[in-house]
Amino acid sequence: MKTIKTWKALAVLVALFLSLPGTSQEKKSHELVLHPHEFKGPIHLSPEDFPTGNVINMVGGWGGMAVTINQAPAGTDYTPVLVGLKDDLCQVPHWGYLEKGKLRIIDKNKKTTVVNGGEVFYMPPGHTAIIDEDSKIIEFSPEEGMHELNKHVQKRVAEMQNNQ
Repeated sequence: MKTIKTWKALAVLVALFLSLPGTSQEKKSHELVLHPHEFKGPIHLSPEDFPTGNVINMVGGWGGMAVTINQAPAGTDYTPVLVGLKDDLCQVPHWGYLEKGKLRIIDKNKKTTVVNGGEVFYMPPGHTAIIDEDSKIIEFSPEEGMHELNKHVQKRVAEMQNNQ
């Protein structure tokens, strides 16, 4: 008799669990969207589908965030393309992962932070960066700020090419 009551109680608990919202039977996706009301882009991009050949290789529409994947050779100094921005520094915050290489982040107070391949980083507003070893950089940044930065950088690159 005790066994039958135990099995009935277990069956009730399983039925209750399966009826709860968000359980595996009702959940159709395991994808996480932080701001679903703002989401517009693809939820996944393969390396082959990510844009290349741009000044800033970027994909936006990810819940208000943009992702960039860029490779830069040793000796790249981003400071010249930031001239004209507030304090002549990038004002967009970036959260990132340096897949390979080595870079220096220099803030508005001239404090330098060295990031090595395999490390994560945060660049607060008011920074520049210099690449010390060939690098592959993956960053996440506010989309609106990145669009404005991209326009400015493209304009500066064109000006610099015209002055050569």
